[in-house]
Parts: sequence; C-alpha cells; structure tokens
Amino acid sequence: MPTPTTRVSGVLLAALALAGCEQPVPPPASATPVRAIAVQVSTLDHTAALTGAVQARHESNLGFRVGGKVTERLVEVGQAVSAGDLLARLDSQDQQNAVQSAQSDVAAAQAFVEQSRTQEERQRTLLAQGFTTRVQYDNAQKRYAQAQAELNSAQANLASAKDTLSYTELRADRDGVITAKAAEPGQVVAAGQMVLRLADPGEREAVFQVPGTAIQLEGRSELPKVDVRLVSDPSIQTEGTIREVSPGVDPVTRTYTVKVSLPDAPKAFLLGAAVSGRAKLPARPVIDLPSSALFQTDKGQPAVWVVARPADTVSLRPVSVLQYDTGTVTLESGLKDGEMVVIGGIQKLRPGQTVAVKGGGA
Repeated sequence: MPTPTTRVSGVLLAALALAGCEQPVPPPASATPVRAIAVQVSTLDHTAALTGAVQARHESNLGFRVGGKVTERLVEVGQAVSAGDLLARLDSQDQQNAVQSAQSDVAAAQAFVEQSRTQEERQRTLLAQGFTTRVQYDNAQKRYAQAQAELNSAQANLASAKDTLSYTELRADRDGVITAKAAEPGQVVAAGQMVLRLADPGEREAVFQVPGTAIQLEGRSELPKVDVRLVSDPSIQTEGTIREVSPGVDPVTRTYTVKVSLPDAPKAFLLGAAVSGRAKLPARPVIDLPSSALFQTDKGQPAVWVVARPADTVSLRPVSVLQYDTGTVTLESGLKDGEMVVIGGIQKLRPGQTVAVKGGGA
C-alpha cells in the first residue's frame, strides 16, 4: 500500500510531465524606434539671377594659312573692318621667290611646247611627202604631248605659288569688329595660329556661367525668358531667349555655359559689356526632406521609408530627386502630402517591419 509521501511524489511527477508537453509562448516582438516627419508639399517659385557678358554670336579666330614673321598689323582692337580689308602681313620673300621660280618653269615649258609643236608639224609634212618614217613622226607627237603636259604642270605650280603668296596677307572674311589681338610685328607665328579675333556685332548674345543646380531646376524642355540689364545702367534692358545650354560642365568652375539670344539688344549693349540676367523659373510642387531620409536601393535608385498608419509598418518608396543641398534634399515626385517618412534609423529597417514613431512625427 503506497504511503502518503509516495502519492505526493507521483502527483508532482505527473504535473512536471504535463508541463513539459506544452510549448512556451514567445514574448511579443518590440517595435523598432524611429524618427519620422509628415510630408508637406510646397511650391518652388525660383528666380535665377546671374552676371554675364555681351558677346557676338558669330566670332572667329583669324590666322595666316602659312607660317612666318609678322611684318605689319594694320588694325587695333575695337576697329571696325569690312570684308576683304587687309588686316596683317607676313614677310613674303620666300613666297615671292617661289612665284618667280614657278614663272621661269612656265616660260621654259612654253618654249619646249613651241619647239615640240614645230617639230611635230615638220614631221607631219615630211611624212606626207614620203621623206620620213611613221616612227619618227610618232616620236615627234609624243614629245609634243609631253611638252604640253609639262606646261600644264608648271602652270599649276605657278598658281599654287601665287596662292601661297596671297596667304601672307590676312584679310577679313566678313564685316565685323576686331575684339582681340594675339600677335605683334616682328613675332614669328605658325600656320593657323590666332593673330586676330573678328566678331560680327550685328547679332549679340549674353553669356552666363550657371551652377549645375540652377540647370537642374530650370529644366531643358521649357526654357524661360530672361530679363537682361546692363550692370552699369540697370534701366537699359531687353528680353532674351535661352539659345544654348552646354551639355558638359566646366571642369574648373563646375558651371554650365548658357547663351541667351538678344534679338532686340539696345546699342548700349556693347561687346564685352557686363550684364545681369534674371530668369523666372516655372513654379512646381516639391517636398523638402532632411538628407538622412534618403535611402539607396540595390539598383542605386533613391528611395525613402514610408510609415503606414495605423499599423505603423514601413515600406520602401522610390522617389525622384530634383536637387541636393547641404543637409537637405528636394523631391519632385514619389510622395503625397501628409505621408509619414522616416528620417532617423533607416539603417535598421526592412519592408513590413513594425516601428515606433518618435520625434517630429510622433
């Protein structure tokens, strides 16, 4: 018969066995604390104002087509010239000697042609009378043809020598104004080296160096009108149209060259005059967020973590960035007004994770 002590021990063993068959209940997962803010859509109404200079739309560097020593420069900077005007001259002694040599070659070739022609005519007459052979006549014909070919070659060399002589004179290829000089009398220049710069003042434009952020804001599809004023006298103004935006950035200044056409430029807009340009860029809805909110996907695309209320779970949302600034980023699409975006703790998140919102968006 079991004792009371034995019965108690059996009851305890049975209780422990039952407890071992039950699975333990895991504690509830804690939400990840993050900082978040509510998205606020604002309107970007930006006016870009920069300083540039008036330049001629058509401007060319003039240089000699042959090298040599500059003996004379006939114009100065700011001087108006007409097409065909003589601007500068090189020492042409070598070219003149070449022309004289070519003329002598032409004279010799002409004498040879005349001699060969006379011999060909004589042989033709003798052949008709039976006093010479066909071989001799054919040889006379060949010498005459050779003499004509040598004359043509000598005449071509003479024409080329005369052209080279003309290259020692630098002439204006169109009406314009001399805006720069790069050679003085006595200086030896190479073929093609700039000697003078000629600009056509009839069509002028304003040239600006624009930061890359301004280029991004204004866009390429709808370029705005530009109000251009003289820096020395702001009351003198005109309206221009953006004609060209350089596709590449300057490696030194990190700016883009923007050219504004000035079809109705006043006479006071002289070449080289400093001007200010103001372009009112079209307004657009944007969203400003701290840079800490931006996340990069595996494909390298910008995105942000959006908090879904009231479940407080997060999801990754691709966004389109308009502009990067120090400490902030401007978005042009991807979010709606009032949505909650994580700005702190994004490195700890994964899609569908529950978060505990703190900070500015709590």
